[in-house]
Amino acid sequence: MSPVQDTLTIDVEYNLEDEEYGPVYVATNDVLHLVTDGFTFEELLKNLREAIQVCLDDTDTIKEFNLVPNPRIVLSVTLPENYAQTA
Repeated sequence: MSPVQDTLTIDVEYNLEDEEYGPVYVATNDVLHLVTDGFTFEELLKNLREAIQVCLDDTDTIKEFNLVPNPRIVLSVTLPENYAQTA
């Protein structure tokens, strides 16, 4: 069995090409099967906090996700080349 993880990495992308909503930040994590978004980075962080809380509250995180109960959260953010011109 692999060691229990103490870090949860969330991938964040700024998507300029969402035809329905326009530019949006999208956060995903395969371990928690989590996807959430926000039109601003602040909105994304608020939605992400809520989504992580829902996924981890009242859950045996070690058994379900091989993850310590209060893991460190790391955001890996990918921005398009022209982000400074579009933000």
